[in-house]
Amino acid sequence: MADKARNGAPGARNSAARTSQFLSLMQCQGLIASAEHAERIGLHFNRQWTIHYERAGIGEHEATRFIGRLLKLASDCARRHKSKVAAMWVRENGDGKGGHVHILLHLPRSITLRNLTFRWIKTAGGQPVRRVSKVRTIGGMWAIVDVGGARYRTNADAVLTYLLKAAGDETGKALALHRCCEGGPSVGKRAGWTQNIGLAARSSFGQGLTSP
Repeated sequence: MADKARNGAPGARNSAARTSQFLSLMQCQGLIASAEHAERIGLHFNRQWTIHYERAGIGEHEATRFIGRLLKLASDCARRHKSKVAAMWVRENGDGKGGHVHILLHLPRSITLRNLTFRWIKTAGGQPVRRVSKVRTIGGMWAIVDVGGARYRTNADAVLTYLLKAAGDETGKALALHRCCEGGPSVGKRAGWTQNIGLAARSSFGQGLTSP
């Protein structure tokens, strides 16, 4: 990944005019590798954040930049708590939902997103309208989440598989996905992750996989 942002800020550069219908095999492999690396370095994903950016007034050509601004706000918030963010995301479109993004986040337990997400959406340039944003805890109730436990592991695997449903048919077959072909038309970057779980970070641990 051609990472430009600092640790916790969004990574790869892609043509803003590029259009796609589904995640590619390379993108899916990158997402899987990034999720594994997040766990390897102790930044387990603990929130799933879905933003319906079209409902917030963000067009397809603006979506990647909008997502980057949201992750920058999350990263700044974590830094104030003397911690780090790890994140990865996938954009989808269609099925009556319009353009939206699924983000998997690691945030320190000390940060509650109550009343924060709408503020971040507005600061990033969107309209914080009703049903524009939804956050779920990965692994069960926040107070009792055990990132090393079986329940967390099952839930985390399910959430990652859910993001991969935007893969195309051939990629879905190659990865033995039960759901696929649910991407929809997107302009610009379809998926990404933060630099601290990106290609360079993985390569330093003997990983490797090219960026989407």
